[in-house]
Amino acid sequence: MSIHTTDAIVLRHYPYRETSALVTCLTDRFGKLKGLVKGLRDQTRPRYRSAMEPLTLNRIVFYDTRTSSLHLISQCDLLQHWPQIQTDLERAVAAASCVELVDALVEPEEPQPQMFRLLADTLARLSEGAQTGPVRIHFMLRLLRLSGFHPQLDECTGCSHPQADGYWSPRHGGLLCASCLHEDPHAQPLGAEWLDAIERCTDADHPVDLPEAQRELMQRRLDEFLRHRLDRPLKTLRLNAARFATEPLPVP
Repeated sequence: MSIHTTDAIVLRHYPYRETSALVTCLTDRFGKLKGLVKGLRDQTRPRYRSAMEPLTLNRIVFYDTRTSSLHLISQCDLLQHWPQIQTDLERAVAAASCVELVDALVEPEEPQPQMFRLLADTLARLSEGAQTGPVRIHFMLRLLRLSGFHPQLDECTGCSHPQADGYWSPRHGGLLCASCLHEDPHAQPLGAEWLDAIERCTDADHPVDLPEAQRELMQRRLDEFLRHRLDRPLKTLRLNAARFATEPLPVP
C-alpha cells in the first residue's frame, strides 16, 4: 500500500451509507480515479476541510491499495470552488457538460496532466465571465483531440480518401465523400471554411470568438457527434438537444 498527495477536480459525488461518500476525480498526477471518503457527511464530527462537491478543486491524500480501483481518501482540503459558476445557471450547465464529458472519455488511472489543466482553465474562464459558447466549443475540441476521439476530418470515413471538404456525418464520426454519401443520406455538406474554423478552435490556446451562427452550428454538430459516438448518453447533451429543438437551425 502506498500513499499519494495530488490536486483533484471532483467530477461526481455519491452518498455512501450514512456518513461517507464515493467520489470520482480528475487528478493532476494520476488521471481519473475513484475514492471513498469515510465520514465525509458526518456533521457531528467533521474531519475534513472540504465537502468534495463536484466542480471543486481539492488537494487530496489517498491510499493506493493496488488491489482495487477504489481508493481510500484520508484527507481533502478545498483549494478552489469557482463560486460564480454555482450562481449562474448557464455557466453551471456549461461546466457540468465539461465535467460529464471528461468522465465519459478519460480512462481511469492514466496520468492526463494536459486534460487536468484544460479542465481547470475552462472552469476558471467560466467563473471569470467568459462567453459560455466559445469556452465549451474550445474545451470539447481540445478534449476530443487529447483523448484521440476527434472527428475524422482529413479523409473520408467510408473510403479513407483524403478530403478537403465533404459531408458531415456524426453517425460515421466525421466526413463522407460524395461517393460514400449513400452510407448516410442525412449527412450535411461542409465547406473548407467550416473545417478551418474547427481547426482554429482546436489548435488555439484560448477560446475563439466565432460568428454566432457558425458557433451555434458547430455546437449542434459536436453534440450530434457525441450522441452517436459515446457508449452512454450524457445528461447535459439531452439538455442542449431540448434547447436546440426549440430554435431554428442557424445559417453559417
